[in-house]
This record gives sequence, structure tokens and C-alpha cells, in this order.
Amino acid sequence: MKADKPLTVVSNSTPLIYLAKIGRLSIIRNVFEKIFIQEAVFEEAVIRGKALNMSDAHIIERAVGTWIIKERIRQEIDAEYRFLDTNTRLGSGEKEAIKLCKQINAKYLIADDKEARRVSKMLSITPIGTCSIIIQAYKQKAITKNEAVQIMDDLLKVGFRINPELYCRILHELEFQR
Repeated sequence: MKADKPLTVVSNSTPLIYLAKIGRLSIIRNVFEKIFIQEAVFEEAVIRGKALNMSDAHIIERAVGTWIIKERIRQEIDAEYRFLDTNTRLGSGEKEAIKLCKQINAKYLIADDKEARRVSKMLSITPIGTCSIIIQAYKQKAITKNEAVQIMDDLLKVGFRINPELYCRILHELEFQR
């Protein structure tokens, strides 16, 4: 990812949910100009979240329509990429997120799920994880190194899963950035 803001990105629900849980959803807006989601992600992150009385669902809902754009998958795109529906390792949000990337020609997909990342690469979409967003926000000077480390720690406290090796690599990368 270049240092300037990529124009459009599609997000899966997990990065939105975890960043909203720690009050840092707007970090995505610092890195990307336009953030798109589709119906399945809205359903998972907002509708189901509100049904469970999750505060992050309300935060995400307020962003939708202001700086997060909800878009429907067009019928012809759904048909063209129907093969994704046979992948049982992808959730409905991930399948629709990949389809939406193709529909709007988004180069990036925000997703932490390994299978979603693997499939997106096969379809020439660059996967960006939550941790990469934090690093990019730091590189763009939207947050300080200390804020980046605090965000990582806050994510871990609310149940975000990251393997220790990756966590150490991220800290190392933050340490040696200008």
C-alpha cells in the first residue's frame, strides 16, 4: 500500500467490529478515502450486534451513511462470482465483500480471515488486515507510535486474536518506521 490514501476499500465485519469496540473505528477513515460494505457485513456488524446490545454495533451504524458506504451486490456480479458461494470456509460477509470488491473495482479488501485473504489474492484483490491499517495510519502520521501500540494492546484486551510472532513483527516495524 502506498503512503497516499487509496481511494476505495471494501471491509469485512471483523475489522469494523474490533476497531469500534475500542473506540478507534475512525482509524480506517484516516487510511482510506472511501470505505464500502455490503448487506451481509451490515447484517453481521450492525443488525446482529444491536440485537445482542453490543455498543460497537451502534458506532458502526452511525458511520454507515456518513463515511462508510453500504452497497448492494448487483445480480450480474453475484452470478459471475457465484463460485465463491461454494467455499464453505468463507462466511457470507466475506463472500459478499470479495464480490463487492470486484463490483466497484476496489483494489483492497480489509479482512483478517485467512481464507478471505487467500481467495482475495487469487482474484487480484490486495488483502489488508486490521494490524496493517494501524501500521499504515502510523506511517501516514495519523497516529503516534505510542497510540499504535496502545491500539494493538486494546484490541488484544477485547479478544482480537493475533499470533505472538505477528504481534512482535508489528512492534518491530513500528519501532523502525520514521
